Amino acid sequence: MKKLLTLLIPLMLTTAVKPQTATPMAQYASNQLIFNPGFAGAHDLFSANLSLRTLWVGMPNSPTLIGFNMHAPFIDQRNALGFIFQRETFGPQAVNLVNITYAYNFRVGQSSFLSLGVQAGLFNTVTDWAMVEFVRHEQDPFYGRDERWVSNRVDMGLGAYFQARNFYIGISGRHLTAPRFDEIRIEETGERFHSQIRRQFFVMGGYNVMLSNTLDLRPRVMMRHKQGVPFAVSAGIDFIYENRFTFGANVMTGLPAVTLSTSLKIVEGLRIGYAFDMNFGVLRPFQHGSHEIFISYFVPVWNRINDPQIRQHFH
Repeated sequence: MKKLLTLLIPLMLTTAVKPQTATPMAQYASNQLIFNPGFAGAHDLFSANLSLRTLWVGMPNSPTLIGFNMHAPFIDQRNALGFIFQRETFGPQAVNLVNITYAYNFRVGQSSFLSLGVQAGLFNTVTDWAMVEFVRHEQDPFYGRDERWVSNRVDMGLGAYFQARNFYIGISGRHLTAPRFDEIRIEETGERFHSQIRRQFFVMGGYNVMLSNTLDLRPRVMMRHKQGVPFAVSAGIDFIYENRFTFGANVMTGLPAVTLSTSLKIVEGLRIGYAFDMNFGVLRPFQHGSHEIFISYFVPVWNRINDPQIRQHFH
C-alpha cells in the first residue's frame, strides 16, 4: 500500500528540494571524522566506530541514519587514512555516502598537533516514488511517478583539526560539490526541478578539566551552517569517571532538542554509548524523541598515546 507522505509533497513542489543528508548526531564528539576529515589519525590510534540513529520515533517515515567510519595513522605518524560509510533514509529517499579521507599531521610541540584533511567519494541516492501517494493535481511535475530514480554524484570535503594538551578545535566543510539529483524538465513550460545536497560548514571544540584524580569535566560545542537552513548550535558537557564511564547532556538549536547521553568502556579499547533526545518545536506533538547508539573500538598505533601529559584523548 502506498504511504501518504504529507510532509514530503509540499517540499517537492519547490525548484530545489533539500534532502536531510545531515541527521544531527547527539554524540558528535565521538564521531568527529564524519564532520571533519582533519580528525583522521588523531591521537595515533586505529579507531573504528559504528552508530545507529533514529529520529522522531512514532512519526511515519522518519529519518534513520546508519554510519561506520574508521581511521589510522601511517608513515611516521604524519599521514593518516580514513573511511566513511553512511546510509540515511527519509520517506521515499535513501542517501548512501562512501568517502575516503586523507590527512597530514603537523606536530606543534610535544603534545600538540595540527592536522589538515580532505575527503572524496561518492554520493548515491535512490528515490522510490512508489511509496508516495500524490494528493496534488495532475499539473504537479511529480504526479504519477512510480519508478525508482538512482543517481550517483561526486562528494568532497575539507577540514583542519588542532589539539593541545587539554583542548581541541576543528573547522570543516562538507559536500562542497553541492551535488544535484533527480533532475526533470517540464516540456510545456521549460521548468527544471531537482534535489540538491547543500554545502555544510562546521566549527567544533572541546576542553578537558581535571576535577580530581578520577573525574574529568569536558564541555563541548558544535556550530553548523548549512545553506538555506538556519544556523544551528549544539552545546554540551560530559563527566568522565576514570576514563571508563561517561555521562553528559547536550542542548541543540535548529531542530531544538535536549539530549542525555552515556557511554561505558567495556574492556580496554572497546566502548559503547547511548543517547536520547527529547525533541521540541513544531514536531513535538507527533513523535516520542530520538535514539542513538554507538560502538567504538580503538587501539594505539604509535607510542604517543602513552604520553602521561595527555590526560584524556578526544576520540
